[in-house]
Amino acid sequence: MKYFKGLTIASVVALGLAAVQPAEAQTRTIRVGNWVPMHHLIVRGILEPWARAIEAESGGSLQFEIMSSALGRPPTYFDLVLDGTIDAGWGVSGHNPGRFTMTQVMDLPFNSPDPWAGSAAAWLTYDRYGAAYNEHEGAKVVGLWVHSEPYMNFREGPISTLDELSGKKIRVGGNVTGRIVEELGGTPVQLPPTEAQQAMSRGVADGITFPLESIEFFKITPVIKGSTKIPGGNLYTDTFWLAFNQDVWDSLTDEQRAAIEKHSGMGVAMLAGWAWTNGDNVGRAAMEANGVEFTAFADEEVDRIRDILAPLEEEWVAEANGRGLPGDEILTYARAMAEQYKREKKVNIP
Repeated sequence: MKYFKGLTIASVVALGLAAVQPAEAQTRTIRVGNWVPMHHLIVRGILEPWARAIEAESGGSLQFEIMSSALGRPPTYFDLVLDGTIDAGWGVSGHNPGRFTMTQVMDLPFNSPDPWAGSAAAWLTYDRYGAAYNEHEGAKVVGLWVHSEPYMNFREGPISTLDELSGKKIRVGGNVTGRIVEELGGTPVQLPPTEAQQAMSRGVADGITFPLESIEFFKITPVIKGSTKIPGGNLYTDTFWLAFNQDVWDSLTDEQRAAIEKHSGMGVAMLAGWAWTNGDNVGRAAMEANGVEFTAFADEEVDRIRDILAPLEEEWVAEANGRGLPGDEILTYARAMAEQYKREKKVNIP
């Protein structure tokens, strides 16, 4: 009798260990490539809460390691995802001109009213049409977002008319923003954000296209004397991507993929809205404390800008149509989603 009791206890213990060991063996660590400091809003406000939510949703079978050191310049990160150097990563679509043209629909002038609307519209439009774009083969895109309301920030004080932009060297992040600056009479200098501080400090650029958050974060506030807003929606924006290497994605279990998808897509878009809104509050406060002068273009100047930049939209539609895509339909849908999710809404008002 004692023998059988001992055997039963041993069997229970063995079964318990067997149940634990496979779970531990199946835990998967995802290395997420990252090229900004760990306290940047993209890490602190988007990637970390996204990763923690998935870890909990997966019951611990997925763990995320967000890398604290860059493996290369920002424009290389999509290729690092493709070749498997990193399991997942993020980047700016405009850092690779011509590669993600359709995905960059929200980069067109005045398409994004705010980071909530622009991020939601970027994702929803991609979710609906992205498979036909065929711009991310080899990767599984799980999130898109845009940055907050952008300004033109200058070393020598703000400008109040379009003519004052003529000839000024302006640091830009993406290719569409560069085209916007060029069409408006400026000279674009395309550099990733990690190189913007040196460009401004050394006078390589007279001004910079950046959200207020980024001016303070990248330590450019001390050299900025003026900041100009272009009303009517975002004059420029950049579309960011978050993606897994396709082989890594395919190797995950159905449950793990479901956990990721539950907290990606629109979840990532909303995290971006929160992160950039809060970041802008910090940035503006720092710039005001440093005596930066803020101004905005008058309506007639904005109308001039809209007329000058109209061909960018026409070219994007033509490019989409040339690829066999319904360009007007995609653009109309993107704008409708931006309107649906924009931050400014009247509620509780008769």
